[in-house]
Amino acid sequence: MFKNTGCDESGDGPPVAVLVGPLGPHWAGTHVRDTSIPMIAHRSSCTAWVIALGLLPSIVACGGSDTVPPKVTSPSTAAQTEWTTLLTGDWSQAPGTEGYTCVRNTNADDLYVNSFEAINPLGTHHTLLTMGAANGPDETTKCSAADNRPLSVFGSGVGTDPLTLPEGVAIRIPRDTQLLLNLHLYNTGSKEITGTSGTRVRTIPKDEVEYVAEGVLAGPIGLNIPAGQTTESVGYCTMKNDVTIIAVAPHMHQIGIHERIVAETSGEGDVVLHDAPYDFNEQSYHLVEPIKLAKGDRVRVECTHKNTKTYDVGFGDSSDAEMCFAGLYRFPADPDGSPFLCSDGVSFPGGATPTL
Repeated sequence: MFKNTGCDESGDGPPVAVLVGPLGPHWAGTHVRDTSIPMIAHRSSCTAWVIALGLLPSIVACGGSDTVPPKVTSPSTAAQTEWTTLLTGDWSQAPGTEGYTCVRNTNADDLYVNSFEAINPLGTHHTLLTMGAANGPDETTKCSAADNRPLSVFGSGVGTDPLTLPEGVAIRIPRDTQLLLNLHLYNTGSKEITGTSGTRVRTIPKDEVEYVAEGVLAGPIGLNIPAGQTTESVGYCTMKNDVTIIAVAPHMHQIGIHERIVAETSGEGDVVLHDAPYDFNEQSYHLVEPIKLAKGDRVRVECTHKNTKTYDVGFGDSSDAEMCFAGLYRFPADPDGSPFLCSDGVSFPGGATPTL
């Protein structure tokens, strides 16, 4: 389904994958949005990233809900700054263990970020960058999966390439906002490992920003996958405002084998945004042709898990547990900041959300 058009071993630039076939089967009332959209390619064959997925941005909005989608979905060609390091943290992890390290840093400038890249040495299961009011000193500490701020900025997983949003679209990181980078570390070896993980960004000038985007994590959280069985799980995320979706990112763990993401729109009916086999080692963001969803429309997330283990597997943040999520990038961002998790019938008081 995806054609890798090149892989730059030098690291000077990411390859590009182009969708050259249908995303999935057609049936009554359902169609694929576009079958020739430029995509963000995975780079796991060129770079040994041993990480897992954490997703998305959720920021302050500008503009109204009646904005017109960008005319193109290719990565931005606007003038960008060079890659700069937003924050990093040093860590160590004992053999045969997994754990969490958190890096806090208060942002000194008002940033409009158009591209993100994770710094993920061996042992980084995933990174999840969130932001909000300061809840601790700017330092690196041991923490838990629950240590996140209410608004998500960016996350990465196994095989995740640098993400570049469409031209004129950016994530806003306000001045004096504290960033919190949650590192899920996983050491399957017999010796202690150490590393430095973080996030790099490229920004664009404020006057080139047409749309400020945000992100949510859509899907169910009540998973139970019996031993020796293949199961299907479905979750929904209902839009509280008129929005335009510009990118999606499927996310499961080790026993996920297929994911389908469908926009249930009042204007165009069901629109398939993603429909493909799932590989834990090749987790990518996918730019899609912008699709408008009206208030009350929803996104459906369908996941297939094949449990070959001798025990049941439930929902959880560990790589040995499971998830069924789709990261959705959309604009305009809610002025008050959208909740990190969008799962119909589920709410997390105080901004507490599950970590990938």
